[in-house]
Amino acid sequence: MTDAAEPTSIVQKIIKLITSRYMLSVGAQALMSGFHFAMSFMLIRLVTPYGFGIYAYAFLLAMFASAVNNALISTPLTVYTPVVKDEDERAEQEAMFSTLNLMLFVGLIAAGLIYGFFSETTKPIILSVTAFVAVYAARQFSRSFGYARFKPLVTATGDIVYVLAGTLLVICIRLMADENTPELSLVSQMLFALAAANLVAMFVERWRLHGLKRRWLTFANVKNYTHVWEQSRWALVGALTTLFMSQAHGLIVTWSHGPSAFGPLAAGMVLFGPVRVALMTWQNMVKPEIALALSEKKGELVKKQIRKSVFLMGAAVLALGVFMWLGWPYLHEIMYAKRYSDQPMAYIVSIWFAITLFAALYNAPSAALQAMRDFKILANASIYGAVISGVLVALLLYLFKPETTLLGILAAEAFMALFLTRVMLNHLKKDWQ
Repeated sequence: MTDAAEPTSIVQKIIKLITSRYMLSVGAQALMSGFHFAMSFMLIRLVTPYGFGIYAYAFLLAMFASAVNNALISTPLTVYTPVVKDEDERAEQEAMFSTLNLMLFVGLIAAGLIYGFFSETTKPIILSVTAFVAVYAARQFSRSFGYARFKPLVTATGDIVYVLAGTLLVICIRLMADENTPELSLVSQMLFALAAANLVAMFVERWRLHGLKRRWLTFANVKNYTHVWEQSRWALVGALTTLFMSQAHGLIVTWSHGPSAFGPLAAGMVLFGPVRVALMTWQNMVKPEIALALSEKKGELVKKQIRKSVFLMGAAVLALGVFMWLGWPYLHEIMYAKRYSDQPMAYIVSIWFAITLFAALYNAPSAALQAMRDFKILANASIYGAVISGVLVALLLYLFKPETTLLGILAAEAFMALFLTRVMLNHLKKDWQ
């Protein structure tokens, strides 16, 4: 009877895992990543490296804005509020973070408009980039709210709505466009479409969390943020330096050589974009649970989670690399042969694979340190990484071609993996015995 029951039990466990709220949430995130991949794939084939460089640079700016939001608002929301037992106190803290999120959104819009007033860049591009960056950062908070309330399906719903709305808008843009449509106009329309889709998703997430009876704008006194700032300032330093560490090539190459030089580097990273987003999604989901487990002195559970995650993430990226290596001729033909035939795309994609592998290996230690509110160690590590990245990227760009700058990113990511793994091993041996 035991042998007969085991297969059924295994099947039931698999079904339960697949239908669990976290698997559904990851599935929705995968759908969103797939949508972004499809957008990049389409634009790689439709526009020149210059046009794609502008599109990729808009995403780079959005990532920096989102990093500020994540460090100062979204991560404190997911770390501080889940452990608050009193509902009124928790609502007060949530309102405080909501107010800060709105302030950041307004600040980003104002910064974009001021830049547009003095810049000679075409106004539609500036406005579309500004709208996309501001809304993208604001939705980082909206998505984190669902995780902080242990309702990942709310975030999953928002992700699905975002993909559906974005797909519909992009289809409309493509139907209205023709071969005479300027590429900058096309890029601008695509960014406006992504901003609008994010707004729709935010509305759905807020409605599912609070319903229509709650006021949509709940302002709060932000003076209570002082005690959060003592630690979140280190998170801000860590977030910005970590992002600079991984994107120094984008900033430096674009500033010195223009979007055309950045385009091929960004195009090579497209294949690994969904992986990087999946790693961030895992962090957002697991940080509240690790914080709660640590508050309840469940150190063994945290140990098991970290070890399992490092193994699974590393194995997944290695498997993806093998798949790309076997299918490279086909990938090159459908993605890069048309507009990037003069670029060393095989080299660029290979370096991005190595970079992504190291990022996957230190993702779990980084999440655990954030849940422990040890932002200072993370900030110090990322400062060193940013210095390594910035110096090597600038030096390689000065001596060689733009594609060699990726070696600077690789060196910095390898340093982070080694440093944070060592820190976490010390915690596993000493603090959680």
